[in-house]
Amino acid sequence: MRFRDVGFVVASTLALAQPLAAQSTQCAAQPVVLRDACQKGTDIFTMFAPQVQGALAGGGPVLGSSDAVRGFSIGLRVNAVDGRVPQLRNQRLSTSGIVRSAIPTGRVPVPAPALDVAIGVFPGFFVGVQRLFSVEVLANVAYIPNRTIGDFSVRTTNGSLKLGYGARVGLLADRQMVPAVAVSYFRRSLPTATFSTGLPSTQRAATADDSLTLGDLSIRNDALRLGISKRLGFIEIGGGVGQDRYRTFSQLRARVTPAFGAPVTGALVLTQQVKRNAAYGSVALNILKVRLAAEAGSTFGGDSVSTYNTFTDVTLNAPRLFGSVGLRLGF
Repeated sequence: MRFRDVGFVVASTLALAQPLAAQSTQCAAQPVVLRDACQKGTDIFTMFAPQVQGALAGGGPVLGSSDAVRGFSIGLRVNAVDGRVPQLRNQRLSTSGIVRSAIPTGRVPVPAPALDVAIGVFPGFFVGVQRLFSVEVLANVAYIPNRTIGDFSVRTTNGSLKLGYGARVGLLADRQMVPAVAVSYFRRSLPTATFSTGLPSTQRAATADDSLTLGDLSIRNDALRLGISKRLGFIEIGGGVGQDRYRTFSQLRARVTPAFGAPVTGALVLTQQVKRNAAYGSVALNILKVRLAAEAGSTFGGDSVSTYNTFTDVTLNAPRLFGSVGLRLGF
């Protein structure tokens, strides 16, 4: 055997071995007609869920500042992730087993509007001119509207609002040459929603005969942050680092049209637990009791995810940018 033939055999073996290792055992156990739909639905969940999760978390729990809240503060913000959404209008599901495909994607910002509340419950104590260990209770109401994202229809199942909660401890207050430093924990959740899309059938001329649905999709984020900020006149600059732990649950439902007979349906439960690191910077304009703020950052590192199918223009474990803008009032 010539050297180039040996190289071809080795390369082919490696190319086959890598994607086969990422096949879902749950999907391999499905009826043959449903296996490809199951695998593609599982991979879409694996690829898309971290983007929605990143939009949920954002950066700091109190947008634009790490200084202690005196009294009561309420803010409206919109987080968004630089997302990639699968484009499935020309994608077909095989009825004869799992087929590895390169699924095209489109660039779509993934937004997550939220209402944030912070209440100062302990002002801390003074050591000289420095105030230490203030405590605030945090609350968050996340909102998902019924809408369309790319080829997916998004519909909430138990209302469009979801409550989150947390706390922040001010380690240092913003005093003279010393910036404010705070550590926080926040548990946020998104309203339960259903993401569904139709696909052309491989067996019949009618389009959207097949479908994939991520039903009862629920996402919870536990965010730990260490933040810092410094006020310079009306301007406040800051930033922070932290770690996010995401837990995602969904029921994948597939409907596939075989060559003969009625459409076949199937369902299975999907779960994902992922850790990501986060870093961000912020700038705010403070006018009396009103703060206009924006932040930008990135999620990176942490746990890796993989898929059997590939997605064009997507590197699953690459850093992903996020941003937030908002208005906050203090009382």
